[in-house]
Amino acid sequence: MAWKGRIQCLSRWLDDHGVSPSRAVVLVPYAQLMEAARRAWAKAHPTGFAPRFESSKNWASNLSPFSPGAMDWSGDLARDSLVASALVDRVAKGRADPVLRTAMVSRLVEATRSLVSVAASVAPEDRASWGQDRLAALGPGLQSPVWEGLIATLAVTWASNSAYSTDVLWGPLARPGEVADALLVWQGFQVDPLAKALTAVWGPERAFVWALFQADESPQTFAHGLDLTDVRWHACGDAEDEAQRAAACVVRHVAVGAVPVALLANDRLLTRRVSALLHSAGVGVRDETGWKLSTTHASAQLMTVLRAADPRASMDDAIDALKLSPLWGDAIAHQVEALARRHGVTRWAAAVAHEKLASVLPVAWCDMLALLQGSKTLEGWLQALGQVLTSAGWWAVLSADAAGQQMLISLRLHPGAATELKGLGPLWEESDGPEPSERRWSLAAFTGWVSDVLESASFTPAAEDAVPVVILPMAQQVARAFGAVVVPGCDERSLPTHPELPAPWTEAQREVLGMPGRAALAQAAWQAWQAMLSYPPIDLLWRSQDRGEDVLPNAWVLALQQAGAPPADEPRAMAEHRPQVPERPAPSAAALLPERLSASAYQDLRDCPYKFFALRQLRLHDADELEDEPDQRDMGNWLHAVLRGFHEERLDQRPGRLADTEALERWAQAVSETMGLQVGAGGAGFMPFQAVWPAMREGYLDWLADYEALHNRAGPSFEAAEVERRAPVGRWQLLGQLDRIDAQPSPEGRLAFVIDYKTESRVRTLERVKDPFEDTQLAFYAALLPEDNLRAAYLSITDKRGTGSDAGTRLIEQPEVLLAREALLEGLANDMARVAAGQPMPALGEGRVCEHCAARGLCRRDDWSAT
Repeated sequence: MAWKGRIQCLSRWLDDHGVSPSRAVVLVPYAQLMEAARRAWAKAHPTGFAPRFESSKNWASNLSPFSPGAMDWSGDLARDSLVASALVDRVAKGRADPVLRTAMVSRLVEATRSLVSVAASVAPEDRASWGQDRLAALGPGLQSPVWEGLIATLAVTWASNSAYSTDVLWGPLARPGEVADALLVWQGFQVDPLAKALTAVWGPERAFVWALFQADESPQTFAHGLDLTDVRWHACGDAEDEAQRAAACVVRHVAVGAVPVALLANDRLLTRRVSALLHSAGVGVRDETGWKLSTTHASAQLMTVLRAADPRASMDDAIDALKLSPLWGDAIAHQVEALARRHGVTRWAAAVAHEKLASVLPVAWCDMLALLQGSKTLEGWLQALGQVLTSAGWWAVLSADAAGQQMLISLRLHPGAATELKGLGPLWEESDGPEPSERRWSLAAFTGWVSDVLESASFTPAAEDAVPVVILPMAQQVARAFGAVVVPGCDERSLPTHPELPAPWTEAQREVLGMPGRAALAQAAWQAWQAMLSYPPIDLLWRSQDRGEDVLPNAWVLALQQAGAPPADEPRAMAEHRPQVPERPAPSAAALLPERLSASAYQDLRDCPYKFFALRQLRLHDADELEDEPDQRDMGNWLHAVLRGFHEERLDQRPGRLADTEALERWAQAVSETMGLQVGAGGAGFMPFQAVWPAMREGYLDWLADYEALHNRAGPSFEAAEVERRAPVGRWQLLGQLDRIDAQPSPEGRLAFVIDYKTESRVRTLERVKDPFEDTQLAFYAALLPEDNLRAAYLSITDKRGTGSDAGTRLIEQPEVLLAREALLEGLANDMARVAAGQPMPALGEGRVCEHCAARGLCRRDDWSAT
């Protein structure tokens, strides 16, 4: 029935009962229908009075504002979670561990929320006895399991002892004949318990109910009586294909003027993706479903701050928060990030204590994060968080954003707003413990509370009224006018014909409590589907694959297909693209030649000229992730730091095996703490390396005992570790950091011995020294030293437990290092001169080097090498 018919029925009833329109209240199932009904009445009756078109909540708020009491349900999780916590503590104090207690509070809020509409439909004076009767009727079903029964009992007790914002509709302000002489109800797909109860109070002479939509046919026969020419279905490949097709369908309808287009939301994530595609196409959208406040940018910023304040926070968490801060931003964050990567620091707590990083960290930022430590009352946490947001410049940014404003209000972050959360819960003067708002909360507990509040709150972005696309739930399409309907998510998972019962009540319990059962929910879903089919043209979409699993369409879609609904054409505009095979790149950039070269830079030039061009001349590089879980590279950095500290402290002393073992263990522990690799600091991923450390330590000490000089034996002695050296070669500067330099006596005097630590596989290290002219690293390091005669070797450190060639630590020397050094210097000067002369830098695309090359995507080796 269209609006014209509904208004005629309403007018006829008022005339038949002698009720003036100004003395009638018409309850609509949801607020969006109020304005549409007013416009329809004004169109049919341009002059005279109009009825009051209201939703039950809107009518109640107009009659009297509502302020919830200490134990009342408010629908605001910031309050309700504290009341639930108080109830759980009251009946199960000391009987539940913290994790179970948190779960119980969450389940209690969920269970009570599902009861609110039923409890509010009982007159306030009868509500408590109604709750007692329901508990008695539920009876033995609440006894097992114990915790589930306790939650159900608390939920019924809470719901039946709470006041509600709509209670004013039971009072004298809304008494029949007081503000209105007739109460007329327009019913949606489901019966509203409150509206049904109010019509019973008003009586048949003063009240009447119309169903806005009535599904007469069954799902099995309905499709065969439809005109299916304007119903099209799309079997999509995956979620992205479905989103793109849905957006294309909407754009096509808008282009031909079939507006407004209803985009029905069955899958929240899918709908968000479609909305983003429409915004990028410049199509205006009004979203009536609302977003979870937790998905907004404002909430993401706030949660980033709380994650950064966690004592176990990673460097990524802290740097993310620093980048988002209006006060510091990217410049400081990038500097901190670069140092953290260089020194292998992955934990914020380790960065604060690190000598090199602590000097560049903003003092004010560290002080602000320190405010968010320890335990505080809820009010104390909110004050501290508000102070941090203000000091870091976030408050002004959030206050200028609609979602940010709602977030600040929802969390009671404005000065003095947190006092509203005090004293919530039942009869605290009779309780031994503190009320929830006065309890000391950890940062983790406070962060969980903030996350729950943001997750439960809904944010509706502002939009113009006259937009071509409206996103709305399936249940809110009744009595609306649309030019076309697009329904993504028509698969058996997102749109089941028989919806699952919402937790936590069973079918039998729902019947006792007066809640709709499975059959009622299925009937409401079917009515919504049938109503949707009254808005042609219609596009129905579903994905046939989801994360590798086959997905079937909804049973109602299958019925439409069997009845003859045609498949849709591809709605996206198709463009022909002819493949073009790229040529092998060979750029030339003499003007970008670096003046300084490291061993790895020259190795890049020898491996592939294009790699040198991309990584060294253009200076392109990937920013390595500051992984939470340590990897082999962290192991190498850690071992280098341990051996450096050990030898710089020990120098040329020989304290004995026991003292050396204790010193190595002490340095291993200290470096782990400095780098944030301790298990207690969140570095559980370092445990495998700690497990092999004893074998590596003993293998290293075994090697050291046979290697270094003793009072009765000549041999090398430690001289320096992590030494930076530079050496000129023509117009270029060679630079590098040597892991270790030892000094060995010889007939010619002191002989320098360069050692480079390797924790890679022993086989790979042996491969390095097979051909002295291919071993760039040791030859390059030798070129950094001025001595005419020297030795150079790799020290392979593994967790092997053998002897000889299978020893855990083995020195692998390059015997031809002097010859290799001369060849390298000659080749380097020649190679760099050719680059400086503008010689092309071709991509070679050969060998093992390409397998893990950072420039592989730039040279497009996979494209041209295939041809």
